[in-house]
Amino acid sequence: MTDATAPAPRRGWWWLGLALIAYIVAADLPVAQTLLPIHHALLLLLPSVAACAVVGWWRGGSPVRAVAAVVVAIWPVWTATRSGVSSEVLTAGWSVVAGACLGLSLFASRSTRFLGKGVVAVLSALIVASLLVVVTPSGPVAFDRTVDSVLEVRGNADLNNWRIARAQMTRGSTTRADSTTTAVLDRFEQSVTGLPQLARLVLPSMLALQSLVAMALAWSLFHRFSRTRLGDDLARLRDFRFNDHWIWSVIVGLVLALLPALDALRPLGVNLLVFFGALYAMRGAAVLAWFLRPGRSLLGLVVGVALLLLLRDGAAIALGLVGLGDTWADWRRRIRPAVS
Repeated sequence: MTDATAPAPRRGWWWLGLALIAYIVAADLPVAQTLLPIHHALLLLLPSVAACAVVGWWRGGSPVRAVAAVVVAIWPVWTATRSGVSSEVLTAGWSVVAGACLGLSLFASRSTRFLGKGVVAVLSALIVASLLVVVTPSGPVAFDRTVDSVLEVRGNADLNNWRIARAQMTRGSTTRADSTTTAVLDRFEQSVTGLPQLARLVLPSMLALQSLVAMALAWSLFHRFSRTRLGDDLARLRDFRFNDHWIWSVIVGLVLALLPALDALRPLGVNLLVFFGALYAMRGAAVLAWFLRPGRSLLGLVVGVALLLLLRDGAAIALGLVGLGDTWADWRRRIRPAVS
């Protein structure tokens, strides 16, 4: 038998439970409700769980578990499709395509790590979904109309919520008379007003990131419910890393986004930067978490404090730069004692 006979170790639910709660709640938070494309968390999550269960069945796992996962995943997809609402139908279609691409990626890849499989799955799903939209009669027009309508509703909701919060914050006469505070609040309101346009630009990358998170949660959930192994458990944050050659995706994104001669490809460049920049920001967070572990040297403490200071403003950019620097410096392996 293959690795299917090697039972997956039982792991706790504490961190996974927190991650699931954050994943479900995130799309309803201010600003995030506009930037995150999909608000139906289970509709995106369950098809990925079903894909993991089917692949687990193929590798010697329980057929009952696989059938049950597929049936559970079909229900929200069927409900969304039957609703007749364009945005719901698009969400259901994407969840099915993403789940299918994850299953194919799990079948095809021999790697034991999730991240490479997940990235291949979401990028493949984007390509397949784009082709389906293009080949469908009036598909691009209908897609644009639906996206614009949804973003307008969400943007207006965010703007209204912000104005209510601002009215509460400026209720006192002192705050109202403070010109500096007023200027800051005005700038933030302009940012909130421009959220739908920003969300439209980064829709592919945000959809890919949200789907990648759902796939990672599905991977973890499957290994909690099943003894069949699809690969390694997700690493702890401080051990998060990936192939250094992914730096070329950031370089290509910068070239496409910044060169005037390639202005037509600027949206592609921006989305590459957002998607892979988020992964490098997470790698930067992993470096920070590693340095802040108890028992580190004085150098680790100094570096950790320096990184915390960087996070006061532009946290994502600061972490992304740290992650990019880790590509060459590889601080965690350089400082770690040599052990076998």
